[in-house]
Amino acid sequence: MPVFTVVAVLSALQLAVVSAAGDCPAGSYTSTGSCLPCSRGSFSDEPNSRNCYKCPRGTYADEEGSTQCKPCPFNHFTYFDSSESEDDCIGPRLVVEKNNGERYIFRSATRSEVKFEAGLGRIRAVSGTWEISKSTGFQFELREGDVETDVEMSEISVVEAKYNNVFCYTGVGEGYVGTADTTKYGVKCMNWNNVPSMPDYNPNHNHCRSFGKGHKQPYCFIDGDSDPRAVSCTVPRCVWNVDCKARADGVGYVGDVSTTAGGFTCQNWSSNFPHPHGYNVGDHNKCRNPDATADDIWCFTTNLFKRSDYCSVRTCDLKERKFDYESPDEY
Repeated sequence: MPVFTVVAVLSALQLAVVSAAGDCPAGSYTSTGSCLPCSRGSFSDEPNSRNCYKCPRGTYADEEGSTQCKPCPFNHFTYFDSSESEDDCIGPRLVVEKNNGERYIFRSATRSEVKFEAGLGRIRAVSGTWEISKSTGFQFELREGDVETDVEMSEISVVEAKYNNVFCYTGVGEGYVGTADTTKYGVKCMNWNNVPSMPDYNPNHNHCRSFGKGHKQPYCFIDGDSDPRAVSCTVPRCVWNVDCKARADGVGYVGDVSTTAGGFTCQNWSSNFPHPHGYNVGDHNKCRNPDATADDIWCFTTNLFKRSDYCSVRTCDLKERKFDYESPDEY
């Protein structure tokens, strides 16, 4: 499999010359004795190829005759194969604009500590959901399209994009609130207001959602032969804070580890036996850092003589992919 770095593009004239010589270069394919350039969204990396191959998710080819596909910017992805433009790459984007004309763009999935000079400005969430922290301790959230104006920029201390359940889903997708609106077949979703089988759900949008009920990932409805039918969407599964923890202290981790580093089974957070507590984490026994005060994820144990213990989960590698594109069985 090629490494998606350098991209070469062949012109139709170049192809005509090499075709006359009887050899088709990479970036093209042979068809009835002719060399034809690979179309946008595809590539070939070997000479005399009989086919061009789709650019896999997370890459794109924006010119004909590509020998390799270009990678999306770091922390960005595509919902489909065969993407033809960098505009198809999806990911968080926050724009900070100061009244004096200075402009900053944030696209990172990690927590960014910032320091701006005094002065008013505005913060705009172009894509994704962002948590903004002030030095005063106050926090606020900006969802995609939101704009906060007249902000004293010197008070902004941290900006952090939310990935889980915005650009990817956890569990079976019941917490997903992203804006994906296309099925795995490339068909646009129906507006939920028009789905007869769900008369009580009227959000007036067509974004993929999951309500369990046998589905293992976000889905939506499309027109069927007689009635609308449910079809899975192309939203990838989250990896960060699921298979690994994005932060050393484990804040935000929602994975399934339920045994401590010492080998103790975790007590269900909804139970007060054998150890009473006041946490409201949910009806499960997975390791968490619920109030962000501990050094790592932890849990109460089912052992009467061991109240709590830390859990062991690896920290995510900043360079690893944040998404799992392997779809589960649909139902």
